Amino acid sequence: MAEVIVRPVDTRAEQKRFIQLPWRIYRDDPCWIPPLIMSQEELLGFRPHPFYDRSKSRSFLATRGGRDVGRITAIVNAGHIDRYHEQRGFFGFFECDEDTAAARGLFDAAKDWLHGEGMQTIRGPANPSLNYECGLLIEGFGTPPFFMMTHNRPWYGQLVEENGFGKIEDMYAFWGELAMLSSLDSKLATMVEGVRERFGVKVRPLDRSRFDEEVRMFLDIYN
Repeated sequence: MAEVIVRPVDTRAEQKRFIQLPWRIYRDDPCWIPPLIMSQEELLGFRPHPFYDRSKSRSFLATRGGRDVGRITAIVNAGHIDRYHEQRGFFGFFECDEDTAAARGLFDAAKDWLHGEGMQTIRGPANPSLNYECGLLIEGFGTPPFFMMTHNRPWYGQLVEENGFGKIEDMYAFWGELAMLSSLDSKLATMVEGVRERFGVKVRPLDRSRFDEEVRMFLDIYN
């Protein structure tokens, strides 16, 4: 079997190969929903994006016998470092064939780059941060992902764990029929009223005369 070669993504042609790899990996997966290519280019830093005004990333491609078999992006999130005061890097945009050597080469490349950037620990997947798609699907492979949800092949969990990573927490996604909402209306109304009375919560529209201040408040609450 041919050797696995992992190289950084530098040229426009390599960026294109990096982005297009999932189309092969998921070609027979009816639940995979192709991402918008321009959006992927921005989130990867191949095109301008506000995330990269202060943060940085490095993407890598793994090939075996001239065929692309995997990819990964190592990410330094300046906002995370500022907020949590820890030198924690991230990995994201991970895709790989069921190929242990390719996955190992990709994670080693990401770890080495992040270490060179002064990072001491690594967390992921985050594409490119926890405010976007994040996490690894371990159950529910027969259900298409909804907006901002991840979808991956069943073997990804094993590949990630084989490279020294462990689970931090479980995240759940739920689905249901629209008809369920009518039965929830009264329960939600009771719950909302209880929260308002107990905590003094008020719901109001955005004050456009204080737009910048309101947006900053929204971002503080969201984050």
